[in-house]
Amino acid sequence: MCFHLPGGRASGREKLSLAAGAAGGAALGVCAQCAGLGQTCCQLTPGNEESCFPLSEMEKDRILEAAPNLGGFCLSPNSAAFMGMMRRLFPGEARTLTQRFAPGKEHWRLATQPGGDCAFLSPSGCVLPNEARPYYCRLFPFWVMDNDMTVFTPGYCLAVKRGKNAAGVLEEIGVTRKKVHELFGRLRLAWGLIPTLSGFPK
Repeated sequence: MCFHLPGGRASGREKLSLAAGAAGGAALGVCAQCAGLGQTCCQLTPGNEESCFPLSEMEKDRILEAAPNLGGFCLSPNSAAFMGMMRRLFPGEARTLTQRFAPGKEHWRLATQPGGDCAFLSPSGCVLPNEARPYYCRLFPFWVMDNDMTVFTPGYCLAVKRGKNAAGVLEEIGVTRKKVHELFGRLRLAWGLIPTLSGFPK
């Protein structure tokens, strides 16, 4: 079940206008450049929707405030594949995850187009202002596990290609280790997960 607000989806022109506003007229960052080259983290292979990270109510409300006419949300089941992904991302927290994502229930996620593009992806990148984007999107390609920051290394990620290592990727995206830990902590809090040392700056 997909969620769209009254009035339908915004046109491509509206998306581009919002994207320009989000960019603030500045030179395109590495993520926006990546969006113009081909596959990005804002796309998935149709049929792999269970690999989408869930969206908390807090994050959904923030998106609605920033882009009230774009819709862009779907309900997805708490399937075995989805729960397996979540357990890999949050090892040792299976019991808490099962409480947050009960079997037979559903969770919100960002909707995707038939071809796999995120509903908020435009030719110049995400149309949402950075502060309105979901925490997982703002974290990628970083994650925090066992109190340490780690970097996912998808072959299509321009920041990973250019950065070569963790320090280089941080510089490419323009964030610090402290900010990554802060965002991870906020992601946990948005889901009602108990804060851990891994959710705060080291």
